[in-house]
Amino acid sequence: MPDEPIMPRVEIRPMNPDEKPAVRRIAHRAFPVLARLFFSWGQTVLVALSEGRLVGGIVLETFALADGRKVGFVGWVFSDPDARGIGVGQRLIEAALAHFQAVGCHEVLAGVEGHNSSSSKLFATRGFSILPLGAQWQRYRWQLPKVWWRTLHVVDVGHFLWSRPPAADEGHPVTQWWVTLLVNVLMAWIALRAWVVAGWFASVLAAGAVLVLLTLRWAGMRLAARAQGLEVRYRAWESGFPLSLMIALALRGVYPVPGSLYPVGHDWRYREMVPQLGRMALAGVIGPLALLWLAKALASCFPVAQALPSLYAVGFPLLVVDVLTPFFPLACYNGRRIWDWSRPLWAVLAAAVVALIVLA
Repeated sequence: MPDEPIMPRVEIRPMNPDEKPAVRRIAHRAFPVLARLFFSWGQTVLVALSEGRLVGGIVLETFALADGRKVGFVGWVFSDPDARGIGVGQRLIEAALAHFQAVGCHEVLAGVEGHNSSSSKLFATRGFSILPLGAQWQRYRWQLPKVWWRTLHVVDVGHFLWSRPPAADEGHPVTQWWVTLLVNVLMAWIALRAWVVAGWFASVLAAGAVLVLLTLRWAGMRLAARAQGLEVRYRAWESGFPLSLMIALALRGVYPVPGSLYPVGHDWRYREMVPQLGRMALAGVIGPLALLWLAKALASCFPVAQALPSLYAVGFPLLVVDVLTPFFPLACYNGRRIWDWSRPLWAVLAAAVVALIVLA
């Protein structure tokens, strides 16, 4: 048998001040264009070197809670695309955990985008688990806003808060689904001011639009997953709730935060599952899109005409974020899955959404 190749040795140490430009260049290579705008230096930066060359880095923060607990947060972890496959990410995470232990942290948090299956597996195999909203409240109570602020969990839609020590469980999908529906209804009411402008009937129509559109989206994705024999579970995007509230209050706009369905477990690979996830996403988009086109075709019917303003007010924003925005910071929506699966199909759907909005 041929000898196995010897993996290059990876060394981890604190970043020197004069290495900032080189480390930033690696981060820019590792992250999408828009994500680079949010990159920042934390309290501590560790770098990875292989054969004397910088190949990655990790940005760390610590903060204290009122009850004396000290929390560590992994802000950014990245590696040079040319150096992947030699264990850079693993060594950086292990060094970060050693650093947090040395400075007396009681727990460690990290934010991971739902499609980032490689990072999810990296954290899962090191004693982390997703911390659902209910467990977050039980753990932090009135200090939860501070935790969200310090971990950027107020704007990172589609990211999950990972914790070590882990949660007892990752939350019940049914509970997360009903919480998501309730929050989206409340945000629609706040944005549309339905109960003020037109009374209870308009409020019922707005709530009905949210319930029907989000349920169609979820049901399509669930049926597509079942048809493919894919075991999935629903996960809420609680990090999008504050942004939805801000948009509703400041801009009087509806920003849907529907959550999504993900493969069960943390040992799957996004790139390998793009075809299945793309079919799920397509099924989730078709329902709301078809309903809105049907409503437009029947616009002269009195009952449909009554519901059109609410359907459009909720449905158009949903289709925009769920189809037209496949890139960061909204890459958690279905558009990203469809884009990665079939760009011609994405273009057709995008054209259908744009045509609907223009003609309406």
